[in-house]
Amino acid sequence: MDYRIFLDTADVKEIEDAVQTGIVDGIATNPNKMAQVGRKYEEVIRDIRSFFDGPVAVEAVTTKAEDIIEEAQRLSNLAKNMVIKIPTNKEGVKAISKLVPMGIVTNSTLICNPGQALVAGRAGSPFISPFINRVNAIGHNGMELFSEVRKIYDFYDIKSVVISASIKNCYDAVQSIIAGADAVAVTYEVFNQLFEHPLTQMGIESFTADYRAVNG
Repeated sequence: MDYRIFLDTADVKEIEDAVQTGIVDGIATNPNKMAQVGRKYEEVIRDIRSFFDGPVAVEAVTTKAEDIIEEAQRLSNLAKNMVIKIPTNKEGVKAISKLVPMGIVTNSTLICNPGQALVAGRAGSPFISPFINRVNAIGHNGMELFSEVRKIYDFYDIKSVVISASIKNCYDAVQSIIAGADAVAVTYEVFNQLFEHPLTQMGIESFTADYRAVNG
């Protein structure tokens, strides 16, 4: 398949339940998610690694390039297949351009305009994350942002995995894939929406009732 589904949560119970579907390709966390569960990165990563060996993303919170580099190296050593999320500003891109040659996998995140995607790709970040609904929230069009980023990366044949992030509903997840997302990062709530439709539930109930009527 040509797209991936990343689960955007730090709740280990949610992750374990979603992973059991067999369709989760990676886990995306950030400081907000960690604060919601009230746990440290090290603890959450340890628990995730007990049942999932795919990529897990954690975010650097320092703000100067030299500090980001040091933090990214430490986070990368927590476990195998770690991805370090780094905000896409000048200091972040400075850090990414140094970290990538070191073999540290980065996700250039919090991309809110096409120029940020352009510099992230030039720095060689293996993953980038345009933020759809954060852009929508200030009156701009997040999906238009994503489409412009996709055009840039296709035109220049930039090999980064383009992740549609900050997705708040199933519709935006699907529209992102239609627009060419290599991956979508979805919350546990949105992940569950991908499986649900009232007509499907009505059909199940109808089939069950018919079966019982005939078979007792």
